[in-house]
Amino acid sequence: MKHRTFWIVQSFLVSLVIAASAMAATQSGVISIGKPNWQKNDEKTSDAIATQLISAVPYPISQMKDSLERRNLRDRLLRFNKPDKIGYMYLMSFGKFVGYYVIRGKVTSSNSQMTTTAQTWDCGGQDGGCQVPSIGDDGSFGPNEGGDRGVFFFTSTGVMVETTLDWVYSDSPLRIEVPNLLK
Repeated sequence: MKHRTFWIVQSFLVSLVIAASAMAATQSGVISIGKPNWQKNDEKTSDAIATQLISAVPYPISQMKDSLERRNLRDRLLRFNKPDKIGYMYLMSFGKFVGYYVIRGKVTSSNSQMTTTAQTWDCGGQDGGCQVPSIGDDGSFGPNEGGDRGVFFFTSTGVMVETTLDWVYSDSPLRIEVPNLLK
């Protein structure tokens, strides 16, 4: 809890400093802070490497008639975009199955949100602006419930379950011995 509070306060203070710097630069007529020369040189080097390697091994655009990766992503999106889809969630701890749920819908990361996670501000004319953390859907900064690995889902009876345990998902029941924790 202390770590999350520190993160929230730190994010807020950084946002205030950046906003104050941008306002002061605008009011004082400062044109640009700009990127440091080393960063500009590194970007030029990276661009030169990319240009050389892409020229040496060009993308085979004339040979790419289809993409199995895109087909898989499309099929997965369509399969999971059914609110009443029934699925099966198996929870694991230390390599052993410890729970089993019949779920409705899809498994969702507890770090997903419906608004952007960062904003680009004009911070005194810097090339491309600067990125600052954006407030989350719940009005706070930092990770939400479940931390970085958290997922949540709804059981077929409408109960929301959130976990940071390892898990296996299937859209068909699997033959796995799992203790029934719901009795």
